[in-house]
Amino acid sequence: MKKTIPILIWIAALCAPVWAAPGADPAQEILALERQAMDGWLKGDPGPQLAISDPQITYYHDVFDKRVEGLPALKALYEPYRGTPLFDRYEILSPKFQVADNVVVLTYQLAQHQGSAVSYWNGTEVYWRTKDGWRILHSHWSAAKARE
Repeated sequence: MKKTIPILIWIAALCAPVWAAPGADPAQEILALERQAMDGWLKGDPGPQLAISDPQITYYHDVFDKRVEGLPALKALYEPYRGTPLFDRYEILSPKFQVADNVVVLTYQLAQHQGSAVSYWNGTEVYWRTKDGWRILHSHWSAAKARE
């Protein structure tokens, strides 16, 4: 029996998902991913945003008429913006993280600065943890009437 316990512990360690690291703060990880995505948009590069989008993503945005379903459709939607920076700088305002097991709902207001003009967007990003890391499963953006 003494020999089987170390073997069972070794098997359990091999089977445990790498992404379930104890002590990892999902809020900090996700905020860093959001900043990487926004930094990409600063350069007109949707690549970082697409890299964290799940293949099954659903996406709503005020400027589009209907729900976008799936990563190929999102890529097609973003392609016309490639090479065109969307803003000069941005701010992530009042981020709130709601964590439940392997799902995190992030809501925040995005301030987009373009010259002296500022526009505000309310964003909701639903992340889930996969074997490849955190991915956005659903994204929803709407114009904000006022700054939070």
